[in-house]
Amino acid sequence: MTTILITGANRGLGLGMAKHAADRGFTVIGTARNPDSADELKSIA
Repeated sequence: MTTILITGANRGLGLGMAKHAADRGFTVIGTARNPDSADELKSIA
């Protein structure tokens, strides 16, 4: 299984890439400067 690290994954392009990769079965590690604003990222975990 492939693991992908995406920085800035709490919004915009990073969030879109995280969703795309997760939908295709990749393990995604997403980072965000402010974890409090990463609710949408947390929901795809």
